[in-house]
Amino acid sequence: MVQNLDNKEIFVTGGAGLIGSFLCDILLKSGYKVFVVDDFSKGQLKNLKHIESKIEIIEADLQDLSQTKKSLSKAKNIFHLASRAYGVGYSSKNHIETLIHNEKITNNLLEVFEVSKPDNLLITSSSCVYMDEGPDLIGERKLFENDPERVNRGYGWAKRFLEQKFLLLSEINNINLKIVRPFNIYGERYRWVGEYSSAIPMLVKRILDDEDPIYAWGSGNQRRSYMHAYDCSRIMLKIMEQRDKNITVNIGTKETVSIAEMVDLICKLSGKKPRIIFDTSKPEGRFIKSSDTKLLNSIFKEKIKTIEIEDGIRRMLGWYKNNF
Repeated sequence: MVQNLDNKEIFVTGGAGLIGSFLCDILLKSGYKVFVVDDFSKGQLKNLKHIESKIEIIEADLQDLSQTKKSLSKAKNIFHLASRAYGVGYSSKNHIETLIHNEKITNNLLEVFEVSKPDNLLITSSSCVYMDEGPDLIGERKLFENDPERVNRGYGWAKRFLEQKFLLLSEINNINLKIVRPFNIYGERYRWVGEYSSAIPMLVKRILDDEDPIYAWGSGNQRRSYMHAYDCSRIMLKIMEQRDKNITVNIGTKETVSIAEMVDLICKLSGKKPRIIFDTSKPEGRFIKSSDTKLLNSIFKEKIKTIEIEDGIRRMLGWYKNNF
């Protein structure tokens, strides 16, 4: 059952980021008043320029408790997306740094919300919480069955802690809590972070930069469920508007694309023909990462239409031209 949020004011932490900025667009179109809380360490003001006059932007570093209190103590409806997430090049080498950063934000929010008692809260976890062992098609499994995804284990542990802490807070303070676990989100509002960038922007830039050969990490056979950030954000709003409390749901698709197929698609759409070398000395993570959509489909009660990967890659080619 869909709820009509009584208070039409919604706060979005990380609202200038890849998913967050699309979410702000959709919230505005749905009649909400939007407050963006972002320190712009990864989020970009240019992602919000087209709606800047219609929203309120609060620049705050949520690693700082005083700034967290000042920006969120009166918030009643919150989407929490602020996080430090990079590609496997960073996460595989910086587990502790990633864990500490995310834990600081989680603990500050926990302290503030324990007092302010918000009504509705959606927190963004990750498919990285799942263990490497197990079925190729991943359902909403319980946490703490073995370690999270090994190549991203610092980030995976941070997200597991985030979920558990807020489930406890929800139980104590009777907060309407939603937890989402996105699978491999990409889009043209991505902020380039050099060698630490995620797979799709990394491959797009290397191919359009005319690198030859192209070195791709892993065997190339590893498969991922990809979803455009626009689709992820509209699904998040749909989940937030459900009356049921304590929903935990994957945001992804069953369909997968291998890294080799992704490289071929980018080359085809860009007209480039570099040599491709797959570096098996580099980590590639879980071999197949595909989301079971049963629960998500039961919430939507209809087939979820998403941006096709070919159209999404065309958008990423536009991202390259606009940024480089």
